[in-house]
Amino acid sequence: MPTAAENKHLKQLRILDAATRLFLDRSVTDTAIDDVVKLAGVAKGTFYLYFRDKYDLLDQIVMRRTASLFTESCRTARERAEAEQLDAVEQIEFLTDEIIARLREDRKVTALIDKRFSACFSPQAMEAYPEMQTHIEYLTGLLTTDDCTVEDARKRLYVLADMIGCVCCDAILSARPYGIDELIPTCSRFWRRPSTTTS
Repeated sequence: MPTAAENKHLKQLRILDAATRLFLDRSVTDTAIDDVVKLAGVAKGTFYLYFRDKYDLLDQIVMRRTASLFTESCRTARERAEAEQLDAVEQIEFLTDEIIARLREDRKVTALIDKRFSACFSPQAMEAYPEMQTHIEYLTGLLTTDDCTVEDARKRLYVLADMIGCVCCDAILSARPYGIDELIPTCSRFWRRPSTTTS
């Protein structure tokens, strides 16, 4: 039999799942809290135990979706790295491509995230989704060198997530100013230094 804490967590998940479904099928503005609690099968008062309002709920959904997308992409990238013995830069490039592919796969989710992919780097996400921390530590280790401190590596990862969220969401959803196919080579090779030629 579930404990009281487990029951509370299950109710919160039901609300998150119901709201996600409604936000994706309709929109955030066309969904009322009453719609969410009805679909989740909980009392309206229960909603306010977990969320301040509909926009707090949306923030938690975005955090949940981006954390899931990031961790799944990292898992795939690490498996590929082991199988093909990719170096650090190749792993980051593959991770970038994997995140973009997942964003392209579901335009409704990409629209819901709406340039907030870096929400998965928030302290709340790290606490709620411990696997995020594991992947960030791994990626930080890849990027840390004599010229790049651990803190700088973490900042670079954050920039990567924010860049993907802002640039790729626009490119996927509106193709302005560039479509995603035009940007993929630039996004995935972002970490490489431009080659210089000497005369």
